[in-house]
Amino acid sequence: MSRAAARRAARGANPVAQVPRQAGEPEDESAKRDVVFLVADRGMETMIGHFLGRKDFHQKLGCAPFVFDRRRDFVPAPHHDSEVPLRAGALLQPWRGEYRRAIVVMDHAYDNALPVDEIHKRIGEQLEGIWPQFAVVVIEPELENWFWSDHTEVIKKALVWRPRSGDDRTPRQVLEEAGLWLPDEAKPEDPKAAVEHLHKMKYIGDMSNGIFRRFAEAVPSVRRCTDASFQHLMATLTAWFPAETTTAHTTTEYAQ
Repeated sequence: MSRAAARRAARGANPVAQVPRQAGEPEDESAKRDVVFLVADRGMETMIGHFLGRKDFHQKLGCAPFVFDRRRDFVPAPHHDSEVPLRAGALLQPWRGEYRRAIVVMDHAYDNALPVDEIHKRIGEQLEGIWPQFAVVVIEPELENWFWSDHTEVIKKALVWRPRSGDDRTPRQVLEEAGLWLPDEAKPEDPKAAVEHLHKMKYIGDMSNGIFRRFAEAVPSVRRCTDASFQHLMATLTAWFPAETTTAHTTTEYAQ
């Protein structure tokens, strides 16, 4: 089977379990690509891909640079979040010959969702003993939680913010007055509903994944992100790709 056919299989065109390892794929772990991401939807692919596609991503995360190609290093789950706890191992199986490490990313906001601990357990059982290094990232409740932060101007740019004349409120102020963002909380209780409300009230002109792309490309820092799942992703990458000791000539954002 050609590599293109294997990619189609991973996207659900054929039964994934029947895809054989490619002849001639490297057996030497050091010859494989750094990390593959299994993601539950295109929004995750967009946000993670465009952030890791930045030249300064390693400085933002506080890790060493690693090889990443957003057009190549993603495996989308054909049936989204509900499929991932059941078939993560099968979906990633065709890529074990090409990658050393795997990261699974999914939302927790789906119908009849399992408890987060159970999701970690089930996916871990599928990957343990097959992938030397892997991580499972479950976003509570969903990807929009990574978006909401204290970077007001970046959020405005990402949302394509267009308030009515004379309305100088920030997105957070609009959401607080609508009861969708509590004053003492770092993020809205329902981060996706917050975006939908702004769109309904005609404050924003875009509900596509372009929001995630613009945010990922422009966010100046991720150090203050309070989302536990994003912190887990950062900790995983910094552990796998540790930054060199800071010298007079090199530094990371974390070292500043």
